[in-house]
Amino acid sequence: MMKNAFKTTAILLITLATLFACKKKTEDPMDFVVDNQNLTSCPLGTTCHFQYANDASMDGNWLNVTIGQHRIFWARLSQDYSTRWMYFQAPMNGDKFLLNDADVQAGKVKFVSSCPTCYGIELKALRGTVKGIKVAKNNAEHEKWLLESNIVLTAIGSSDVPYDTIYVKQYYYPAIQ
Repeated sequence: MMKNAFKTTAILLITLATLFACKKKTEDPMDFVVDNQNLTSCPLGTTCHFQYANDASMDGNWLNVTIGQHRIFWARLSQDYSTRWMYFQAPMNGDKFLLNDADVQAGKVKFVSSCPTCYGIELKALRGTVKGIKVAKNNAEHEKWLLESNIVLTAIGSSDVPYDTIYVKQYYYPAIQ
C-alpha cells in the first residue's frame, strides 16, 4: 500500500513538473531589437527629415506639435510641390517604446499629405507598428533614436480597406539642438 502511494505521488509530481516545464512562456512585447541594417533611404529628388521633440503633444488633424507629456517623432518627405508627414506619439519615459494597432487606432500615429496641385485621395493610418530604441549617446553627437515603422494607410471615408503601406527604418534626431 505504501509503495503504491509513493508511486502514485511520484508519477503525479513528475507529470505536474512536465506540464509546468512545457508551458509556453508569454513573450514580453517590449523584448525587441531594432538593428541599424537596411535603413530606408530618401528617394532620389526628394528631401527627407527624421526628427523628434521631447515633452510635446500633437494638436489637431494638421498636427501642430505643442508642449505636452509625450515624445513626438515625425518623418517628412518633400518632393516638388508635395510633402508627406508621418507622426508618432510615444511615451517620454524609458529608452524604448512600441506602438501597435490599438495605438494607431487611438490616434498616436498620424499621416498627413499636402499637395495643393494634386487631386489625390486623403489617407489616414489604419494599423501598424512602430518600434523605437534610444541610441547610446557619444560625446561627438546629439542624442538620437532608431525607429522602425510599418504603417498601413486607408482612404478617409472608406470602410477601412488597406490602400498603401509605408515602411520606414531610420535615425531620428532632436528638432532643436
